[in-house]
Amino acid sequence: MLNRRVRFWAAIMLIAVIALAGCAPRAGQGSIDADADQLVIDLPALVLDFGMDGNAAIQNAALADLVGGLGVPLDIQVPAEVVFALGASNIQHIQVSNTPEGLLLLVNGRSIPNISYDGDSLTALPGALNTFGVAVPMADLLFALVDSIGIGVIARFPAAPGADEIPLYVEGDSSAAMAAQAAQDEFLAAVGTPPRINLPVFYAADGSISIGDLSIQEMQEMTGGSLGALEMGLGSLSMVRALGISQLGISTGADGISISIDGNSLPTLDWSDGKASNLIELITEIPLLDMAMPGMGEMMPMIHQILPLVLVTDFDLTLHF
Repeated sequence: MLNRRVRFWAAIMLIAVIALAGCAPRAGQGSIDADADQLVIDLPALVLDFGMDGNAAIQNAALADLVGGLGVPLDIQVPAEVVFALGASNIQHIQVSNTPEGLLLLVNGRSIPNISYDGDSLTALPGALNTFGVAVPMADLLFALVDSIGIGVIARFPAAPGADEIPLYVEGDSSAAMAAQAAQDEFLAAVGTPPRINLPVFYAADGSISIGDLSIQEMQEMTGGSLGALEMGLGSLSMVRALGISQLGISTGADGISISIDGNSLPTLDWSDGKASNLIELITEIPLLDMAMPGMGEMMPMIHQILPLVLVTDFDLTLHF
């Protein structure tokens, strides 16, 4: 057991030395603010280069070869067809970076919707995972160290023939972010205050549903639409109650999508600062997507048009069990 641990850490040290010799700046690097007596790990991004065969390399050395002699099974590979599809869509690199405020996701240097958190949401996360039977070893310790550790990985893929090289990190607001903010400002100027929708849904012991003071039947007659998606069978309700959940909240707004369990907020899916527009723009630029989902390209102009309304609307759905 001891020899296996020694080989593992020796492999990690070897990879770290090679990676730092040719490292790349990490999105969010340098954002950790800590006291002199506090643990801090703030590193550049580890760059993995994937070939057309899907095998990973560091500094032109195959990852499997770097650690193979140490007897540590550390090999990272993606299917070759995925590499081909990324190249055909000119997706040159994907970055995942941890910061004290969230887990950043970047594609071609542009930030897309990511996970943001604070101390309270991280504190509530282990309990939520345990509620749903998801075991994370040393979860309390890991989440407590999030604001002291900054690490990241950049996966680079072969560029499409004739394509210009895309920077690993795009500084400042992208054109999509600026356009999205301008559209939101224009919409808010027209309507005055953000739209607000609040749906408190109550489930009775017999499975019947009421929304505020209205039954689901009255709500459907008033709106002319079906709310069948809110219906839950007695079996599903029993499972929820067995988990000890009395309230589940889902909220959306300008910052993103938030989920809470019994009043405790969990990490947020952050789509602010043009991240949602960046994602839609990237999807628009993927030719294979329109082939796999005919008509997707035609929907994008409509999605761009309604996006400002969706992003600024304060929507709250609270399920009471």
